[in-house]
Parts: sequence; C-alpha cells; structure tokens
Amino acid sequence: MRIIDYCCPRKVWDHISDALAGRLTHEPSSPTGPVPSPAGPAPAGPAPTIRDARVALIQPGTLATDAEPPATAQAVPSTATQAVPLAVSAAPYAMPPVVTRRGWGADERLRDYNGAACAKPKYTSTVQAAFVHHTVDRNDYTRTQVAAMVRGMYAYHVKSRGWCDLGYNFLVDRFGRAFEGRYGGMHLPVLGAHTGSYNANSFGVSLIGNYETAAPSAASLEMTARIIAWKMDANYRSPRTTLILAGTKLLSISGHRDTTATACPGKNLYAALPWLRQRTHILMGKSVATEIYRFALRLGGFPVVGQPVWGDHATRTGRATYFGVRDIHWSVATGPHSVMGSFRTLYRKLGDSRLGLPITEMYAVKGGKRQNFQGGSMVYHTADRKVYVQYKALS
Repeated sequence: MRIIDYCCPRKVWDHISDALAGRLTHEPSSPTGPVPSPAGPAPAGPAPTIRDARVALIQPGTLATDAEPPATAQAVPSTATQAVPLAVSAAPYAMPPVVTRRGWGADERLRDYNGAACAKPKYTSTVQAAFVHHTVDRNDYTRTQVAAMVRGMYAYHVKSRGWCDLGYNFLVDRFGRAFEGRYGGMHLPVLGAHTGSYNANSFGVSLIGNYETAAPSAASLEMTARIIAWKMDANYRSPRTTLILAGTKLLSISGHRDTTATACPGKNLYAALPWLRQRTHILMGKSVATEIYRFALRLGGFPVVGQPVWGDHATRTGRATYFGVRDIHWSVATGPHSVMGSFRTLYRKLGDSRLGLPITEMYAVKGGKRQNFQGGSMVYHTADRKVYVQYKALS
C-alpha cells in the first residue's frame, strides 16, 4: 500500500511507514541503510478501498506530579550561555535538568508488554550522532499536560506499535523542559527506536508539538542544544561534522527527514537545525579535548582505547570515561591513567574500594603483569591466569 505525503517539501509516494502500519513485531533498528522510497505520480485508475483501518485511543490519566514534574541534574552547574574552551577545564559540558521517567510517571510494567526480552534495555556501541524529531502533537498544550502526553506516547509506542519502550531517548516541550525517554540510563548509549536503520550509534531528541505548522519556541531549541551538547561533549563528538552512519553520509546533528522520505521534524524545526548546530558548538566550547580525551589520543585514539561507551562523567574522586577497550580515570592528584583487560573487569567489580585511582599503566613484571593504584596494586600471574589485589598497609 502507498500513500502521498503532502507535508514534505516535495510530494512523495511512499510505502506506509512503521508509523502508520500498525503493530510491529520488532523495532525499526535494521543496520542495512535507508529504505528506498518510490517517487513519481500516483498509479492510474481507481484507488483501492482502505479496509480494517485502526485508531489507537490512549488514555494516560493524570498524576499528582503532572503540575510540575520534578527534574534531576548532575551536581555540576551548566556553563549556560558562553563558550568555555575545554582545554582549560577537566570537565565537558554539564548535563542539564531532565525530568526522569519516574518524574513523568512511567509505568515500568509496560516494558514487559511485548515480552520479557523487552524488559532489559539494549545498548549500542557509542554515541556519534543526534537525530531531531517532532511528535506531531497539538501546539497549544499547557505545562500541566505534558507529563500525560509523554505517558500517552509511551503507551502508544508499546501497545500500538509493538515496541519495547518509548522510541525517543529524550523529549523537549515548548516550555524548555527535557524529559527522559527510553529506559536504560541517560548517560549510556541506549538503543532507541527513532530513526529506523540509523538508531545504532545515535540518539533521538523529539520536540513535543507539530513543527510543520508552527515554529519551535526559543526555550525548546535552547534545551535541545543543551541536551545534544551534553551527550556529544561527553563522547568527544563535534556538532558540526559529517560522518557515515548506516552507509549514508550525514551531519552529526540531522533531522529525521535526512534519512528517509518524511516531513519530520517539520519544515520549521528543520530550518532551525543550522542554528542548533552552531548553538551546540558554542555551548561545548571550541574544543572537546578534556584531560581524558587528550590522554586517549596519546595512547593512540579510538582505534586503541575503543569508542566511548559511558562518556566523560564525574566520579567521587575525579572523572572517568569507559571506552570499549579501556577505562580512563583522571583526578587532579593522579592525572589520567587507563585500566584494561582482566584488571578492568576486577576494578569495576571492586567499585569505590581502598585501591583508589590508578597511578600507573599496566606494565610487565616477572611472571605476569602489574598495575599500581593509590591504595595498592593489581598483579596478574601468568601461571594460574588469575588477578590478585595487594593493598597497602593502613597507617
């Protein structure tokens, strides 16, 4: 079946997308590239009769917290409106306030609705790009209606589209408030269901409203820039570069329509993307080079340390980034050092232990390998292939 979308810049005949095709048996996350869309005039002759059309009616209800859902943020204050060269700062751009799933009233039992496999979040390798969307909702909603609207989208994505969870990673309302989308940890590369073949190694931010018919508010654009700046800076990405994603050359901040024939995110929001890229760049500063990033480059860059998985984040004693191959920890006292292999596995398991932070890299010793920490050492014995922890004596 084919439809014509009069909202697009050009009239395009397309197969009905997953947005209109009813319940899906899987989420749109194929890594094989864009789905081809036939273009040209409509087929001649009488149109077939549409049968068995369905309308999804969602009643999200109301909660006591809907009036003003509580937001959470990292303790580090945001560098609000001016560029801060990260070469003089150990920390990247800070996480802005975000209303959590608990804050907007997510019913986590829904994640079991399409099977037990959906209950556990899925992760992609890293974050390289951001895709901007709109939800095509009414534009005159009030502050107190937004939480219920997000719950409604959640229920629709799960019950009507057959997805595991909300498709988007983040949502932003017209008042400039951000909302946590898909479950799994806002700081991690959670695999969403927002841009079909391009979900891997990206995240989706959707502005609540219809931006084919209205212009996005300044507050919503500013918060969108802040969310993207936080995610990209923590993962050492540039907001003004191009990359190859699912075989397609794209800008690192793109609209949904850049990947397939759709009007999303609406002509007015799409026209604001150049401003959004520039604003994100300003918020991040002229460099994404934190102490950890510069150390990663000295080690050989991403080919050696792996892609960022848990981006540059604050810890109790400093900062850390978990890459695919190594974890790099930094503090003023120790400087940056990496932990890898079986040492990394045990170090993560020990958590915030007496060992403290690493003060050397792993090095060879007779019969194995060793790495020194503030509070002791880890030693790998080649003979039995085990790692042993040696703590310093307590004074």
